[in-house]
Amino acid sequence: MNTIIVDFLEKALVSGYVSSVLVPSRGPDNTFPWTLVSDVSALAMAEPFPPVMSVQGAKALASFTQSMTEGKLLAVMRPCEARAAVELSKLEQIDLDNIILFTMDCPGAVPLKEYRRNTDIEPDISIPETIRPLCRQCTEFTSAGDLCLAMHGGLHAVLPLTPAGQELLDSLGMIAEPDTSAWMEWASSLRAEREAARTENRKSLKEAYSGLQGLAEVFSGCISCRSCRTVCPICYCRLCFIDMKDRRCPASSHLEHSRSSGAARLTSGTLLFHIGRMAHMSLSCVSCGMCEDACPSDIPIGRLVSMVSAGTTDVFNYSAGSDPEDPLPLNTFKLEELHEYED
Repeated sequence: MNTIIVDFLEKALVSGYVSSVLVPSRGPDNTFPWTLVSDVSALAMAEPFPPVMSVQGAKALASFTQSMTEGKLLAVMRPCEARAAVELSKLEQIDLDNIILFTMDCPGAVPLKEYRRNTDIEPDISIPETIRPLCRQCTEFTSAGDLCLAMHGGLHAVLPLTPAGQELLDSLGMIAEPDTSAWMEWASSLRAEREAARTENRKSLKEAYSGLQGLAEVFSGCISCRSCRTVCPICYCRLCFIDMKDRRCPASSHLEHSRSSGAARLTSGTLLFHIGRMAHMSLSCVSCGMCEDACPSDIPIGRLVSMVSAGTTDVFNYSAGSDPEDPLPLNTFKLEELHEYED
């Protein structure tokens, strides 16, 4: 898969249709930093599909493309990263006008902790144990962005998904694969398996952590490191609400709580942080799993946020990152909606 993608990137750069490429590259000590490549020779170190996700691609893209005006950029990403980029464009953190998103059939990613123990492990769709828990229940594993590399159902082809993707293929003299029926059948079959796994997983989560007591239990191991916020592509605020001075409880508040209940946990803002973060970003969550991978306490935060996101997006019939033209629900006013939630 990597060889096919690198060959395509070389053609795109040599043709002059794109002026640069954003792609992970091989770094020291089995790392895969995001690299902005403008010289074809630098693609020798490219690793378009690394086994792990250390930095979310949309976060890397947002770091320099908020107002990109020079040339076209071809960004190689996993489907969840491309969908996060679409959400960030709606939040005015990325300008996608001159950016082409290139994705692939994603087999998932190896958990970071597991990869540190064994750098020879590779993600494998057929072996769920090799990929992260959220990847095992991901139903959006292909057909995202402008172009998609299809590698299943007997296909080894780059498929255009948007006019921008088709334009790039045309400029390279490439013809789209006419018959994708077997590939679509493969995707449909895997999606059904993943949906069943997701349903079962969410049922277990609800049974184990329902209600305020359940939330307190699942987040009891939280050390307030905020790693989940740091790696999340949707958490882009320079100053988080939880870090504002007026959100910090004075000593008198802790003392009063201690006197009334006998003891007061000093990290009292833990639940406020997690519930507040989910309320802020759940509509744009793409279930990429970065938060869960980064958690040092092994809290299933990614699966919890994904479950909450499914509930909030269903209310508005919205799918995060699927359609660039679909407006953010909270940016849209409708006079007649949500009557079922009225008193």
